[in-house]
Amino acid sequence: MDVHNTRRISDISFSIDKDLNIKSGNRSFSIFLRKTEVSSINLSEFLSENDAENFKHFLSSFNPQVPNEPANFVAKLKSRNYLITCIFTVIKADDNLFEVTVEELSYSRHLLDRALLESREYSTLLQNFDAYYFIYECEKFTVKNTKDLNTLFVGNCDEFKEYFENFFHLNKSFTQESKQLIAMLANIRNLETGKYYNFLRADKKLLTVHTLRASTRTKTIVVGSVNFGQKIAPAENAYVESHDGLTGIYNKKAITEIAVKKINGQKVPCSMIIIDVDHFKECNDTFGHNFGDKVLASVASCIKEAIGTKGIAGRIGGDEFLVLLDLTEEDDIRNITRNIRTGIQWNITSIEPGSTVTCSMGVARFPLNVKDYDSLFNLADKCLYIAKNKGRNCYIIYKPELHDCIFIQNRQNENKIASGQLYNEAADDVVEILKAIREKKSEDDLQPILQKLVDYLGISTIMVYDSAHRLYCSAGRAEKNFREEALKQENYFSFFNGFDYLHLDNTNVLDSISQEKYVFYRKNCISSTLEVLCNKKTLICFDVFKPARTFPKEKIIFMLAVTRLLASTFNIG
Repeated sequence: MDVHNTRRISDISFSIDKDLNIKSGNRSFSIFLRKTEVSSINLSEFLSENDAENFKHFLSSFNPQVPNEPANFVAKLKSRNYLITCIFTVIKADDNLFEVTVEELSYSRHLLDRALLESREYSTLLQNFDAYYFIYECEKFTVKNTKDLNTLFVGNCDEFKEYFENFFHLNKSFTQESKQLIAMLANIRNLETGKYYNFLRADKKLLTVHTLRASTRTKTIVVGSVNFGQKIAPAENAYVESHDGLTGIYNKKAITEIAVKKINGQKVPCSMIIIDVDHFKECNDTFGHNFGDKVLASVASCIKEAIGTKGIAGRIGGDEFLVLLDLTEEDDIRNITRNIRTGIQWNITSIEPGSTVTCSMGVARFPLNVKDYDSLFNLADKCLYIAKNKGRNCYIIYKPELHDCIFIQNRQNENKIASGQLYNEAADDVVEILKAIREKKSEDDLQPILQKLVDYLGISTIMVYDSAHRLYCSAGRAEKNFREEALKQENYFSFFNGFDYLHLDNTNVLDSISQEKYVFYRKNCISSTLEVLCNKKTLICFDVFKPARTFPKEKIIFMLAVTRLLASTFNIG
């Protein structure tokens, strides 16, 4: 990923009037829009029709409670054929002129939560809700109309229940419906969110309520979207039967039925994405199952946000998700998978700063790649397997010229495993390496041993540094000593764990943790690494250049053991 394209765009600012005519803009704004002269254009060119109209309404009715107080508006801004979700922070300069700064939301979901709280009249909800929404804050409910932002009701829980029943024409004699409304109110007051509720109105229309949470350090609120469904209501328990209770998206049975009907029956061109949360078991073991549930709910939220109206999503296993997109163009798929990947990485890290949760994805297309649902699922699943072997935190879009040879190799490896040949050959290689270390005759024997390790591990390079951080020996494809300058920095070892080593299956995870470290690895094309500091002095680095690779647990154990043997046998000081 290009580092430049993933930076926050908080340095963009411009002046605009009520009709969205841009009067002036800073250099970053010009570069962002790829325009040399910005004062002659209208912002509508770079917004969707709905966002443009809503922003005009927002500016024409701009009236902050405190003079010179900024207000926020959320919209998707077009740049280089991408849609980037942004917060526009607006300050009124005079009667017809406004100063605007832009902050990107695409990689930081918690900023959207903040905008939800701070935005004038919760205008961020406009793009998501049909007609109405309600807000619960400090024992008070507020109902608003999303079209004109008028406040329709303010009151306590009992008053809200009565208002809700009357305004939306609920059938009060329908016992199950009353119980569901009471349960919804109880959940909201306990701040349980991410749930859907279906109510059958007296006029036989389905009323759907979805609750979500918005929070800052100082307060938490619940917002509910109220949407009208089909005129013919489904069975009373249809939603429960078709949706996953934890994440609110389709369950395995429902999304499989939809996908089979769409692909095998209707023959509609589409793309399938299978998503798997990386190291989810370790995440559960480290932070607990409650956090694991939050991760799954957040992953589903990020998926829904990324796909929007362009597809559907379902949970098909413990930490596995399936997305069916209405898109088949590679650029469109890349944009969505990229947003899913970065959204999960940023969003979940903000929930628990000590965690780094990522995902792997496999993608296949119908009918471009295969002709039926089962073949499409199997192909996407195989691509997911490649993504995991590459180092996780990435996506693979199937291309026969690139991936068929990998499938053949994987099949051959599976046959070798079944027959025992793979383990037998690996044992011979390990014995040869350990024998070479034990029979070491001079310091010159180190380089051949390192080369044997490179070949056995299938990595790009091994680099050994002495206690003064000077390169002592190397093997593999390293063309230069790229760590020399970096090792002079005091914080180089700050990411090492308590056992003096750093293990990264995919250095992309650093994008949400340390830009400095991320840029260092990307600049030197290091996609996977294991760096071990032996006896607080000898540094031995195992690097994989692009593409990334996952180090199996048994290989990590072997590498850690070998580093200790090498450091003691060769007395690297």
